Amino acid sequence: MQATPQPSTATAVTLGVIGAGNMGGALVEGWVRSPLPGLGLVVWDKVEAAGRRLLTSDMVSLAGSVDALVQKADVVFVVVKPKDAAEVLGLLAGRLRRDQVVVSAMAGPTLEWMRGIIGPGPALIRIMPNLGVSLGAGALAMTADTLTDAATVQTVARLLEPLGIVESVPEDALDAVTAVAGSGPAFLALVLEGLEDGAVAAGLPRVAAQALVRQAALDTARLLPLHSDSAAGLRAHLDAVGGLDRSAMAVLEDREVCVAFKKAIKVAMERSRSLRAAVH
Repeated sequence: MQATPQPSTATAVTLGVIGAGNMGGALVEGWVRSPLPGLGLVVWDKVEAAGRRLLTSDMVSLAGSVDALVQKADVVFVVVKPKDAAEVLGLLAGRLRRDQVVVSAMAGPTLEWMRGIIGPGPALIRIMPNLGVSLGAGALAMTADTLTDAATVQTVARLLEPLGIVESVPEDALDAVTAVAGSGPAFLALVLEGLEDGAVAAGLPRVAAQALVRQAALDTARLLPLHSDSAAGLRAHLDAVGGLDRSAMAVLEDREVCVAFKKAIKVAMERSRSLRAAVH
């Protein structure tokens, strides 16, 4: 395990972001929205226009090349598609200092595989974020390889905290994280869509249905922490106070909605694993 000099979140620190697509852009937007003291951001994307759309704050600048970004950054975030992983990591190899940290936000490439490309110098961490990071309401999981010391992991966690909740997990759990945190918002959006359609079928105007369902979703999220963060606990509480119609819930249970979600998460996990297989 190597000891990496720690960039302090209380002093100037520059984060380099390689990749200005949806996720790279969401990370940058999140840091701009809730900036840490002394934080600077430098972005590079092979499509210059993609990087330019992120120039919404004086704290963000563009790098003309990967090499220029590496020269400025204390921590380098790699946020590209898995198919581009080998090319981008190859550009980093030989350019990184031992006191730098590389953080991959790519689904698929493992720590061992990436270490084989970039070499033994910098600390190496993987994260799995979702698009909620742009609002400071994201869900992020992180893991590090054996050459990266605990202090470096803690420093990167502090850099990520303005973006949402940060959970440390073993690397073999990241496929499940991708399925739940990554695909979860889309699954929940499908539930909300079904509720909206049901409300319209019951006679509500579409606009009113959307507003009421959206508020119900927000209320549910706010109530969860009051019931041990357990969805089952919240459901039991609502049932106890008369907030659930058992006959209506029986319709969902008869159609095995929870079983369907388990199957969907399994499929999403398998998709994440297939990305890794395609890269390696």
